[in-house]
Amino acid sequence: MNLLAFNKVDQMRFEHCVKDIENTGFRKALEHFYKYLQVLNRSENTIRWYLADNVLFLKYVEEEPGEKKLADLGKNDLRDFLADQLSRKISRRSLARRVSSIKNFFKFLIKQGCLESSSIIHIDSPRGEKKLPKVAAKEDLLDILKHHVPESALDRRNTAIVAFLYGTGARVSEMIGLDLRDIDFRTGLVSLKGKGDKTRLVPAGRFVLDRIKGWLDVRQASSEAVFTSLSGKRLTARHIRNILDAAIKKVSLNMRLSPHTIRHSFATHLMDKGVDVRVVQELLGHVSLSTTQIYTHVSMERLKAMYNRYHPHAK
Repeated sequence: MNLLAFNKVDQMRFEHCVKDIENTGFRKALEHFYKYLQVLNRSENTIRWYLADNVLFLKYVEEEPGEKKLADLGKNDLRDFLADQLSRKISRRSLARRVSSIKNFFKFLIKQGCLESSSIIHIDSPRGEKKLPKVAAKEDLLDILKHHVPESALDRRNTAIVAFLYGTGARVSEMIGLDLRDIDFRTGLVSLKGKGDKTRLVPAGRFVLDRIKGWLDVRQASSEAVFTSLSGKRLTARHIRNILDAAIKKVSLNMRLSPHTIRHSFATHLMDKGVDVRVVQELLGHVSLSTTQIYTHVSMERLKAMYNRYHPHAK
C-alpha cells in the first residue's frame, strides 16, 4: 500500500483519534484509511468524522466478547452497533453519516486487497432527517452591515467579511483561504477554491469589492491572504464565528448567525427572486443539483408563509 508517510502533526492527530482502540489490526487499518483520505485531498473535517465514526464502531466491537478481526465483521455487527447508537438517542442524520463512513472504510479495505469482501458494504443506510436550513432575513443582514460603521481597521475588516459571505455565498473555508490574487477588481470576479480543491469563479458586487478595498487600504501587515488578523495571520473559522457573534449582538438578532447560515441565506434570497436553481448550484459550487434543490423547498415554504400571513382568503 503505497501511501503518504505521516508528518509529526498528522501523527499526533491520528493518535488522538484512535487512542481508544487497542486492537493493533484495527489501528493499522485506520492508519491506512487516514492516509488514503489525505491522498484524496479530503478536508480535515471529513477525515475527522470518517475516523471518529469508525473508531466508535470498532471500539464497540472490541467491547463485545471474543477477539475479532476485520474479516470477521459483518452486517450483524454493524446492525448491533446501530441499535446501540439509537438507544443513546443519536439522531437519524448522525446515524446515516456513521453508516456511510463505515461502509466507505470497508470498501477501501476491499479495494486495497486487505479484505476479499464484506457484507457491511451492502447494508442499507438509514434515511437522515431532512432539515430545512435556517435563513436570516435580508433586512437583518443589511442591518448588520449598516451597524458596522467602518471606523477602525477591525471594523473595516469585519464589514468586509460579512459583505463577502453574503455577497458571494462562499463557504467559510473558501473565504479564509482567499488570497489577493484570487480577486479581479477589474472584472469583479472571485476565484474560490472549494471542496476537493475544485476552483470556481463567482461574481462579487461593487459593494463587496469596495468593502474589501476599504479593509486592504488600512491594514498594516503585508500578507497574501485577504482576511487576516492585525498582525497579518490568516483568520481561522473560529475567528469568523466570533466576529459574527459580535456582529449580531449589535442588532439584537434573535438567531445564531454562522457562515453557513449566511450561505443558506444567499441561496434562498436568490431563489426568492426567481433565479434558476442551476445558476444557484454553480454559484454555491454544488456537484449535485439535488443538494441545491433544498433551497427550492425553503423558498416555497417562505412563499406559503407570506401567503398565509397576508392573503385575505388564506384563513
